[in-house]
Amino acid sequence: MELTDQKIVSAIEALWNEAEVLFENNDPARYALKLEEAWDLLPAPKEAYGESYDIALAIAETYLILRDNPALLRWAITLQQCDMERADDGEREFVLGKACFENGDLKGAETHFTTAMHKSSGRIFQGVDEKYLHVFSGLAAMVEEELPAGVYEQIEALSEAGNELADADDFDGAIAKFSEALQLLPPPAQEWEASTWLYASIGDMYYFKADYQAAANNFYDALNGPDAQANGFVHLRLGESLFELNQLDQSLEYLMRAYMLEGADIFAEEDSRYFDFLKKRVDL
Repeated sequence: MELTDQKIVSAIEALWNEAEVLFENNDPARYALKLEEAWDLLPAPKEAYGESYDIALAIAETYLILRDNPALLRWAITLQQCDMERADDGEREFVLGKACFENGDLKGAETHFTTAMHKSSGRIFQGVDEKYLHVFSGLAAMVEEELPAGVYEQIEALSEAGNELADADDFDGAIAKFSEALQLLPPPAQEWEASTWLYASIGDMYYFKADYQAAANNFYDALNGPDAQANGFVHLRLGESLFELNQLDQSLEYLMRAYMLEGADIFAEEDSRYFDFLKKRVDL
């Protein structure tokens, strides 16, 4: 929802500017407090406005830097209700997952990281602190420790560029970046863990382009990567692509694998047709 009271908008912008000066001066504690002042200016219900998401996110991430874990968790929880109309790419769940992790709730971290992985097709985890990736084995496949540093940095940069293009719905541009990154893997590519999420990212873009055959081909390739068989998202999207191709027996196989790996929650953000199909064909 848009904040229309221009006096409040101006006051919040002024506080943001003051906060940015504090951050630039390496004073994150006062930066967070200044943003909390901005939060206090939001009319009720505070979480309804677009500004609420940006403020809560910035505060949560600052408390992560400050290692104030209770405050981090409090603001991460608040973030979950902010500006529910905005595009949902898994960022809010990722922040909550980190908050749970830092507060010792590894089960909660796993739950929220799983949701974030599905919503972002794994892209949100690229380049993050590896301690988060090891919460459960399904994310560990994204850790790259053996590639030469220079190659990995190039792949990471291309992947981030692909993510930005994907967020802008430029699926062809994203495919080009992910494919360029894939070409940097020393052959055979499938021996490298990065191949799983790069092929999956390419497949995901084709899925959103409704080119389901190309999507399926790339998800099949993704499954050839190390530990990829434990990645519920790859099975899910492959099953969905095969469903759209009317290859129903094969679709059922992969949708069932996704369900067996991660339960019904993996279907929560998907078109209900897929889970309805699974439930009609299998006694869950």
